[in-house]
Amino acid sequence: MPEGVPSIDFVAGQWDGPRDHWAAAFTPGNERFSGHLPTLVGAPDALARTYYLAAWQAVRGDAGPRAAALLEPAGTRARLLAALARDAGDFRAVEAYLVLTGELDLLAEKVGAATVLDHLRALATAPDEPGTVAVDAARVGRGRALAALLRRVGEPDEAAAVELAVVDRARGVLGRYAGGGQFRAGETPDDFCAVAAEMPEFLDLRQRAEMVEFADRQLRDAPPGPVAYALCRLGRPDRAVVLLTGAARPGADELEAILAGLFGIRADFAGWEAGTRRRARRGLGRLHNGPGIG
Repeated sequence: MPEGVPSIDFVAGQWDGPRDHWAAAFTPGNERFSGHLPTLVGAPDALARTYYLAAWQAVRGDAGPRAAALLEPAGTRARLLAALARDAGDFRAVEAYLVLTGELDLLAEKVGAATVLDHLRALATAPDEPGTVAVDAARVGRGRALAALLRRVGEPDEAAAVELAVVDRARGVLGRYAGGGQFRAGETPDDFCAVAAEMPEFLDLRQRAEMVEFADRQLRDAPPGPVAYALCRLGRPDRAVVLLTGAARPGADELEAILAGLFGIRADFAGWEAGTRRRARRGLGRLHNGPGIG
């Protein structure tokens, strides 16, 4: 772990757990966790404070999909398989684990009567009935992810069929767009975040701009993490930073937004082939000792 990172020291001074746990969380090859979190170095104080306070919550057990897979891959693997066995799996959590660990063989492992890949198919396959804007946008995102995974494992025909269904569902979501960043069903933070995070590729430049402005007008009091990640997906990390640095109680969502939105820690099947690429944001510092990062 880099010596003398001020925000690590600042948070460590408030840490109420075993001191060795906090240092171990950022140390590769530590004896406490099966993995570790990257350190954020050279960042503005306000952003570093948000990152390390959110990391503190991850060390205490409140971790999103990326942070869990990075900090405790062994425990995360066991927890995900147990959830699949109960038919209570989380597609995105399994996706993040597989991409960040590269454990492709897990897809063939049996959990109950089905393989992990079969469970992912079931989790991504949506019924024909339309749901809310947020629900259908999430289905679009899972469908695109499943198609990318199927291509990865040598199932191009099935992938193509999934992609056709995804396009139809995305058209259905955008058919409910009413302009000005709002949807006919009535815009909520969940709708905004799901559309921006899960299907930004289907939005045109006008829709993207309107949604960014809508977030500025209407979502200032919404939880900052999901909105910040959505803004990053819309191509506005500058707006996301403002929300993240102002977070009063940073937690799992804020940590995910920083890891994925600002610094591009890839944890999606669509980006698996490309892998995680080091992303430098001018004036925001850099991540050290993370996946694919020196």
